[in-house]
Amino acid sequence: MKTISTTILFFLTGFLSIHAQQTTYSQEDSTVTISELKRVYRYITRANVEEKTLLKIGIRPNSLSPFSEDDRNSHFGLNLEMVVEHKIHPSVSILVGIDYVPLYNSIKGYTSSPQAGSKRTLRFISHDVKARFGTRYYYAMSRRIRDGKTANNFSGNYVGLNVSRPVLYQFTRYDYDSQTGEPTASKHKTPLFRLDQPSLELNWGLQRRLWRLGYIDVSAGPRITFIGESSLPVNNEKYTTFSFQFNALIGLGW
Repeated sequence: MKTISTTILFFLTGFLSIHAQQTTYSQEDSTVTISELKRVYRYITRANVEEKTLLKIGIRPNSLSPFSEDDRNSHFGLNLEMVVEHKIHPSVSILVGIDYVPLYNSIKGYTSSPQAGSKRTLRFISHDVKARFGTRYYYAMSRRIRDGKTANNFSGNYVGLNVSRPVLYQFTRYDYDSQTGEPTASKHKTPLFRLDQPSLELNWGLQRRLWRLGYIDVSAGPRITFIGESSLPVNNEKYTTFSFQFNALIGLGW
């Protein structure tokens, strides 16, 4: 009886030992796989590369405008940002640059009325340039640096404050001469003092580096625009407008 008990105990001990080894190996394999994924993510986002200054050139398409009831009006273009972002602290940066917005508009209508007039299409190509200054606070950066998860770079979540003002607005109108039917083009440029429309924008966003020369920047938040008297017709009072902004840019960063 004693021999049988000893034999059973021997087999149980061996089985538990083998099972424990298999469990340990399975956990180690899982840990290695997660570690590799984290390493690849840090490589893609340059999480361990220290950067103090980043020159960014990014783009995003403009959305199409709604169609009118009786004809299709199109409105599309690009938002192009050219910004220098510089770290003054691992968690704080300042931004200086311009936003350039080329737009194409096509408006279909009538020369006088739908009954008496003939249809025509007006086309506009405009160029809008805004000077921009801002600051960002990467609120998790200091903790991640302490934990050894990142370095002093530009990949992180942030809250930001931006101030912008138009510095250039001009457009070319393409029409036709109603007398001869010949196409015409006329250029118009708004003087700088008439572009008195500064904006203040508060946003939350995330920015990630993509390998050595890329980045993505997604942000959203409220914007308030102050319409000054010099940009309005005579006898009109200045006012403010509120809007909600969403931006998703992808571009190059050096």
